[in-house]
Amino acid sequence: MNRRIVVIGGGIASLAAAHRVAELAKENSLSVELTLLEATSRLGGSIVTERVGDFLVEAGPDSFITEKPWALRLCGRLGLTSRLISTQSAYQKIYVAHRGKLVALPEGFFLLAPTRLWPFLQTPLFSWPGKLRMASELLIARGDVNE
Repeated sequence: MNRRIVVIGGGIASLAAAHRVAELAKENSLSVELTLLEATSRLGGSIVTERVGDFLVEAGPDSFITEKPWALRLCGRLGLTSRLISTQSAYQKIYVAHRGKLVALPEGFFLLAPTRLWPFLQTPLFSWPGKLRMASELLIARGDVNE
């Protein structure tokens, strides 16, 4: 039986989904008719590489979080692991414009959430009421996924 699957969009998420469908079909010896629908003339979504004069310009996302291993595993399956470039630890800071100055996010901030108390309490980026509000999130029950 030939299964028909349509993937809508040609961005990175859709391309990864189509690739995974093809992998699973092959692993399970399934016959799949895979159709990818993209509204524009190119694939990649917001990921773009263009030559402008003598320069190669990369646009769109330029990184992914390796603490969540899905993208890293996909790179491995695509044979791209040797081409990955990690950030040097000395440059792993994020700065925010605050009152006319660049202020580093406090140590321990991960995905814009504090993971270390003392640097979070010391940062000037958040007011004390803001810090208390963020701390109160620990006391708020998770919402129902079906709401």
